Amino acid sequence: MDKKSIRKNILEARNNLDTHEKKKMDNIIEKKFLNSKEYICAKNIFIYISYGSEINTKNIILKAIKDNKNVYVPRTEIKTRNMDAVNIISFDKLIRNAYGILEPSNEELSIDPNELDLIVVPGVAFDNNKGRMGYGAGYYDRYFSKISEKYYKRINKVALAYDFQIIDHVPMDKNDVPVDSIITTSKIIL
Repeated sequence: MDKKSIRKNILEARNNLDTHEKKKMDNIIEKKFLNSKEYICAKNIFIYISYGSEINTKNIILKAIKDNKNVYVPRTEIKTRNMDAVNIISFDKLIRNAYGILEPSNEELSIDPNELDLIVVPGVAFDNNKGRMGYGAGYYDRYFSKISEKYYKRINKVALAYDFQIIDHVPMDKNDVPVDSIITTSKIIL
């Protein structure tokens, strides 16, 4: 299957999840993530704010703030498809971007990507080789290219996914960056 078909099928399945079932799965994934060594050892965490049918990351963000982690969330520039990581201490000052996703305003300063310890990466589909297919705009792949080779291996790239988002093979281009691990309801792919 091509990327477009995979995206369509998985997003359709994710959008049709039963609300109660989704919440149960989100809680399982959240607990696994919060108990992971990647989370426990991280001081500077870059994590997306969940939107639509994505796994809920808002509780993770609030817990990380409570745990005195430095929490950074994406701020995007839609025209250039550029993304920065901006520190937050609550959801209070965030604004909705053109897609309706919460993000910090342009006045807030961003962190140097090399200072991050952990990046929680969104995605539509993944495979057992840690291949990742995003939404198609390339924000994260471009962001990863800003990380110096010296720090690249030190920064953990973790994805959160429902089991049905793990497919046999994710078609990847030369610019597509795999993740280091994937946490699902039933397993952790390392």
